[in-house]
Amino acid sequence: MANEPTILRSELVRHLAKSISEHAPLPEIEESFTLADAYELQHQVTAVRSPGKTGGIKAGVTAKPIQEFFGIDHALLGSLYHDGRLNSGCELAHLEGRNIECEIAVLVDEKGTPTALAPALEIVYVNFSRPSDMTAPNLVACNLGADLFVVGDFRPWTSVREDMTATLSHNGETVNRADMTDALGGPKEAVPWIWAEAQKRGFQFSGETLLLTGSCGQVVPAGRGDYVADYGELGAVELSIS
Repeated sequence: MANEPTILRSELVRHLAKSISEHAPLPEIEESFTLADAYELQHQVTAVRSPGKTGGIKAGVTAKPIQEFFGIDHALLGSLYHDGRLNSGCELAHLEGRNIECEIAVLVDEKGTPTALAPALEIVYVNFSRPSDMTAPNLVACNLGADLFVVGDFRPWTSVREDMTATLSHNGETVNRADMTDALGGPKEAVPWIWAEAQKRGFQFSGETLLLTGSCGQVVPAGRGDYVADYGELGAVELSIS
């Protein structure tokens, strides 16, 4: 019996990774986890879902009202899947339940020093089997709904400005407009926090790392049609869902 929790968690890791990969409802989660336990599970799930390497690190639950809902006072982190990165102008098949978030992508070196940034969109998919499973540790364990992310052209880090905004349009109609400071105070404040928190939570780094600094403004359901996220001087990123 001493090994039962380990066995059950191993099964949970496999089931979570399979459900995430297939965009299926997540298995019911019976055990209660601390955040430390949840991050350990997340790393195991990510290793099964994205063996070999990851695509970077994402910040989630960056808005204060959502943090209050989950009973926490800080953002959470997840891993980006290596095969989840897409280029601007790509086309996706529609999947009910996906959401789109306006983000900033930042490249950092092996010491966590930012070198470049780009406009980005993250496509998130979370499908808990029951509402009671929607807790902060469980969200961490299922990797914060990481799915896909679209990255535009990178600009030198010196291009970052505090007054940057993003405007997301769907078939020509504005569906989100937000300041870049919405997510963790903006890229300049977000990067050192993400880097320090990632080290604390056991994330692995190897050379250059891509960070997504969190959702700016509203989370938008990913319906069919054409999306353009305009970040002003930073550029734009586009996505079509058919």
